[in-house]
Amino acid sequence: MSNAKLLAISVVCLILGWILIQASPALVTVVIAIVTAYLLNPLVDALEKRLKGKRKLAIGLVLIAFLLIMALIINLILPPVINQASQFVNEYDTISANLGNAIAGALEFLKDSGIPESVLAEVQNVLASLLSWLGSQIAAGISKALGYIFGIVDLVLVVIMAVYFLSSGKSMVRNLYGSSPEWLKPTLRNLRTETHTIIWSYAKTQLIIAVVVGIVSTIAFMVIGVRYSVLLGLLNGILNFIPLFGSLIAGAFATVVSLVTGGLTQAIITLGAVLVIQQTEGNLITPKLQGKSTGLHPVFIMIIILVANEMWGVAGMFIAVPLFGLARLFFKEAVSLIGQMK
Repeated sequence: MSNAKLLAISVVCLILGWILIQASPALVTVVIAIVTAYLLNPLVDALEKRLKGKRKLAIGLVLIAFLLIMALIINLILPPVINQASQFVNEYDTISANLGNAIAGALEFLKDSGIPESVLAEVQNVLASLLSWLGSQIAAGISKALGYIFGIVDLVLVVIMAVYFLSSGKSMVRNLYGSSPEWLKPTLRNLRTETHTIIWSYAKTQLIIAVVVGIVSTIAFMVIGVRYSVLLGLLNGILNFIPLFGSLIAGAFATVVSLVTGGLTQAIITLGAVLVIQQTEGNLITPKLQGKSTGLHPVFIMIIILVANEMWGVAGMFIAVPLFGLARLFFKEAVSLIGQMK
């Protein structure tokens, strides 16, 4: 391949990448539909074999079962979550005031211990700014999440597109592969195999971990008597999709809420429960399910998550690691393909 053609391909790839990055907020519904179809596809394939090749019937049965399970989960979980989220937003001023009193008491204790007042004043200003920002972000996030819950139109679009991908996804891939030049087909085969491994293994592992951590956390918080236990447990499970940061944020938030609503003793017990859950998940559950690690240093993972947050906001933190895995795969295959060209 000539240098001119190679340059043209590189420019086209860069333009497509830039377009995808710019259009990423509008592609959220499409991505959710693709992931849903991807996760349901093994069930559809298994049922299709039992129905002797009747794929449309298999898709219909799996989709009906999926929607029934989702409806059951929503009926069980959604009412208390909405109720507790609304309570938290309405009582945020009181919670913030209680937290301010707790901080004031801690600062008074430090002052009596001989810490200079100038240092304490600076610490108080930093904490006040941090808590004000954190509180506004949490309240806004909960309100935004509740708005997404009632996005019926998006839900209908996700279902329609998921059905389309389940019924036509394989033929789309085959057509793309069949219309590609011979020199590109080995690369496409590798991309298909490795992409399946990256997305499926990550999604399956993180989903199971999130469900287990969310259920266990909710039960633990209810036993301890923490207010907003269902909301905090759900938050703990969801944030586990964010490596390193997620569990720390969820644990700290649960402890702080417990402190200002239940007192110091309850906060200490909550912190202990959070640490036990996190250590069990990190040392037992994740290694058993994950099989192999990402191969990335924790500091590098932090950098990836921070960059994704800067580019796409909080949503980017959830997809940072698998997205980087896919980017690394495409880069490796591109380098290999270029190396084979003459």
